[in-house]
Amino acid sequence: MSFMKEVNAENILASIIIPPRPTILLQIEEARAQDASLAEIAELIALDISLSAVVLKTINSAYYGLSDKVTSLKQAVSLLGLENTTMLITGLSLRNIPTTLHNIDVFWNHSSKIASISAFIAQFMGGLKGLNGINKEEAQLYGLFQNCGKILLSQKFEDYDDTLKMATGFAETLIEFEKQRHRTDHALAGGLLSAAWCLPTRITVAIRYHHEIGVFRDGAVSDQVLTLIAINHLAEYLANQNSPTTDNEYTESGWESNKEELMDFLKITDSDLEDLKVQVNELLNHLSELR
Repeated sequence: MSFMKEVNAENILASIIIPPRPTILLQIEEARAQDASLAEIAELIALDISLSAVVLKTINSAYYGLSDKVTSLKQAVSLLGLENTTMLITGLSLRNIPTTLHNIDVFWNHSSKIASISAFIAQFMGGLKGLNGINKEEAQLYGLFQNCGKILLSQKFEDYDDTLKMATGFAETLIEFEKQRHRTDHALAGGLLSAAWCLPTRITVAIRYHHEIGVFRDGAVSDQVLTLIAINHLAEYLANQNSPTTDNEYTESGWESNKEELMDFLKITDSDLEDLKVQVNELLNHLSELR
């Protein structure tokens, strides 16, 4: 890339509008720093009537499969716990960013599916192999945010939908195709959003490098970052095994082309992988029945 192209690329990236961190997340962070109780945090969330309604609607949805309906925000926060509550509100806030992406429901459904599978893998692997300090909540949050840069690029470039459609027919990766057409990419944009919203640093770094398999060899990032990236590639692969023709434009798995390297990093065997296929298939079928 020439110097002028590098300058243009930096200018384009700088011109992308990064939504500020939602006020409610700032307030929750301050409350947590002061060791606020779950009840106090519930009262804080309750000040936002629309957000409270969405939280209650979400926890009473078929996804959570609760036998009794939750009627109070205090009860909802108590059932979810602080980490899950914060993650839920962060995810809900992400959905509030305006976007011109076509089939936005498909995009969110795919992101939610990958987030659920990532959380399941983290829990599965934590019990089986012991992961590098990655819990299921963090894996789930990363799954939700991994492709958030696409939302920002859709705001910046009117033809970004065309980029997503066209990229499926080219040999290059989506990142390379984005750079050709827009001189920036969704991994860079997503990293900026993650940093602006003060997500854990390893999530921000993982978003930035999730398309660069070379990071597994050069020692430039931590094992925790690599674990998030590897889990996500595996989640995309397992989701595709369940519904290979669905969410085509939003599937970005690098698993099959880097399977041996990723399996070696995660320390899983072919037998482990087959077990995961069966269990994730059951998970997705269960979630489908609950909708």
